[in-house]
Amino acid sequence: MVKMQSLIVLDIGADATNGLPNMTTKHEELLLKAKSLIAAGKFNDADAILDPLKIENPLSQDVARLWCSLAMRTGRATDVPAYAAKIYAHVQGDFHKAHWAHVLGTASFVLLDLPSAQAHFTDALNHLMALARTGKIPPQKEPVKLLQTEENVFVSGKAEQLLWTTCAQLARLDIPAFPFAGTLLGLVRNGCLLDFDKDLDIAVRMESWDACCAALEQAGWARSPMRIEYANYRDYVHPELGITLDICGLQARGKQIVGGFALPGYPDEYQRVSVFPKFDLTPRETDYGMVWFPRQPEKILTAFYGDWRTPNPHWDTVVSALNLESFTLLVRCYAYHRLIQRWLVGDLSKAWCYAHQIALKDPDDVLALRSRQWLERALIRLKREIPAWPINQRQIRVYTRMVADLFHEGHVNFLQTARALGTHLTVCVVSDERVVENKGKLPVMKQTERAAVVAACKYANAVITETPASVTLEFMQQHGFDIYTFACASEQERLDKYKLCESLPAEMIQELTYTSGISTSDLVMRILDGVGSKKANRKGSA
Repeated sequence: MVKMQSLIVLDIGADATNGLPNMTTKHEELLLKAKSLIAAGKFNDADAILDPLKIENPLSQDVARLWCSLAMRTGRATDVPAYAAKIYAHVQGDFHKAHWAHVLGTASFVLLDLPSAQAHFTDALNHLMALARTGKIPPQKEPVKLLQTEENVFVSGKAEQLLWTTCAQLARLDIPAFPFAGTLLGLVRNGCLLDFDKDLDIAVRMESWDACCAALEQAGWARSPMRIEYANYRDYVHPELGITLDICGLQARGKQIVGGFALPGYPDEYQRVSVFPKFDLTPRETDYGMVWFPRQPEKILTAFYGDWRTPNPHWDTVVSALNLESFTLLVRCYAYHRLIQRWLVGDLSKAWCYAHQIALKDPDDVLALRSRQWLERALIRLKREIPAWPINQRQIRVYTRMVADLFHEGHVNFLQTARALGTHLTVCVVSDERVVENKGKLPVMKQTERAAVVAACKYANAVITETPASVTLEFMQQHGFDIYTFACASEQERLDKYKLCESLPAEMIQELTYTSGISTSDLVMRILDGVGSKKANRKGSA
């Protein structure tokens, strides 16, 4: 085992270890100008600068980086592998080797040569692990900070206004587009868009795909070029606000709905298929007109995220989604690409998250397991926390109602059995008024007292005190409950309780066995009979 006494942050400057004497100050100024032109989208002007520099300095990493970046943006990815391979062969040191192996992998990925992409990404990770063995890490680049004058449109509400305006425009054209993915998550979990989001997500059935895309372009949305053109996924950019809109096409498949990234004509390993249970849409009124919204948004969110109520800042929808039909070579290449990208810029925590996600999807991926191990060592040496990755397993949420007066063994047994039906138990402790309505008398303990006792029981995850009299499907879906459970002491009580949940499907109802031999009424009778005399009798007979 290699011991790392300390970690060294690499000093990686322009063409470090590969200095070229013919790179002049003038050339450096030209590189800066070309970089600015690329950032401004003036690709032809940048190309006019970089092509001569490439001829004059054929092995300069700085020139090669910009030239390859420009080529990938301008549809010349086929020219990148040969050039990048020459630079890879020339450079020295594992960091530079890793960088150029990553460039080669990215170019192969864009060209849809996925086996070659995987091979290059493997080389890059091996170089990064070799670097880690020597106790060195790439320097961490500071994230780009927004200027104080720049407004976060997701916080200000402009992004949400644009979302509803767009969905309402599409609805008026009989195109049922609706919020999806992270956009749906924010609206349902937080009641607004996620303030750290970077784009809007909507979905539409494939029958309306062409009409939806045409309507967006007619409304002024500009189609954003994608490195890989999928048949059911497209990006648009709003010309004024600069907000990106991702549109995903969905289609029915038996009792399921599928989405993801589709590449017709390619084998299964080139597809990314995400699977959802069937769900319906319902009209919703907004300030901007009628829009379509999922009737059961929890179905979509649970399929995507599992425990969608627990925030996960490291989530990557392409890689992390729990509803992937298969961890295909396409998804693996996405994950490798992002893992290496984060490692190269010194973002070890994010790199660890990608290595961890790959290992979750494929526990036999030795490359991911070894990468995660070396990243953990580096984080520990740097005294940084290893990210906490939520389990994100599917939560089965159980709901029940009870009086819980004079809390006793029977109540404990019931709550223990109810909790065992799922992963989370919510208990409604009914009001004093409702007890009077049902039993004709007040409970011994007040509602606040009864709720406090139930909350102290380890089997109850949450206690509430206000719910509708009847348990409807709408109520269950609104709160994400999967099962409604109860126990009955008599046949009349059974009839009453089933009547209160008669609108629920049978699979959502679970009747539990009533604990005999103990009840609140029994305890009341013991008190009335005189606990002191009972104790005396027990003591005397002992």
